[in-house]
Amino acid sequence: MQLPSWLKIFNRRKPARPPSLTDCPKCGRQMDMIDKSTMSGDDMRTYRCEHCREEHIVNYGIALWKVLSDANKSDDDAS
Repeated sequence: MQLPSWLKIFNRRKPARPPSLTDCPKCGRQMDMIDKSTMSGDDMRTYRCEHCREEHIVNYGIALWKVLSDANKSDDDAS
């Protein structure tokens, strides 16, 4: 349905932004990264929410160095 030209809508709803891994699961506020560890082969990051005063550990998956190391090993095995 097309609106008449004289009718102006100023308050259109904006779509909700997708949830972020850096948002606090309790209050939804942005958290600060305080530690990053890839020693286990996974990209583990520790975030702290200043509002809730809690720390949350987020796993971002396989660490880049692990992927490259595994790819290099498979190339060496093929030759």
